[in-house]
Amino acid sequence: MDRIYIFQGKKKKMSKDIAEIIKEYREKRIEGKIIDLVPFSLDDSSNVVRIRNKEKIKYFLNQTYELSIESQERWYKDYLTRNNDIYWSIYNKKKDFIGTIRIYDIDKDEDICVQGSFIIDEEQAEGAPYALEAEILSLDFVFNQLEIHKVINEDRADNKVMNNLTKKLGFEFVKNTEIDNIVYKYYILKPEAYKRNRDKFQAIIDYWMCR
Repeated sequence: MDRIYIFQGKKKKMSKDIAEIIKEYREKRIEGKIIDLVPFSLDDSSNVVRIRNKEKIKYFLNQTYELSIESQERWYKDYLTRNNDIYWSIYNKKKDFIGTIRIYDIDKDEDICVQGSFIIDEEQAEGAPYALEAEILSLDFVFNQLEIHKVINEDRADNKVMNNLTKKLGFEFVKNTEIDNIVYKYYILKPEAYKRNRDKFQAIIDYWMCR
């Protein structure tokens, strides 16, 4: 299972408070029951390059080139200059790298952000509800720490698995949109809708832990 999508949004100036939170969480692990969200560092460049250059991942990313360590290092250098973006590596409790997830274009004035760069390695996906907990941890961060009230999510239209999960989490479909001539489904999630669904998904993770 993997969801990868790209949203081209405008980068806007953020409040000092949000910038401070981003700075804090770029150095702070978020611990779950079956995964941890670990702030991305260059130590994971090879992992990201490996997973993103897989053919299926490249398809869902609409990635027409091979990612390299050098390009990842250039991206990271630019990433450190921004204060509206946080990118995590996803690790399971065995300390295996299994994917990535990101919150970006964070705009406190507009009260909105984007969830993206969400990849779960297909070889790991069936082992546990990793994607589900990655969703919960990242969305909890948005609503509880950032206190942002709208999350944009764009899923490639032919990624049926992730469109299904998106809707179950409470994201509301808004419209179809195109990015580089590829159709994506544009969703928005608000905290009330998320709260209505969060507990039942947390129960799935709790049940899996008690098997």
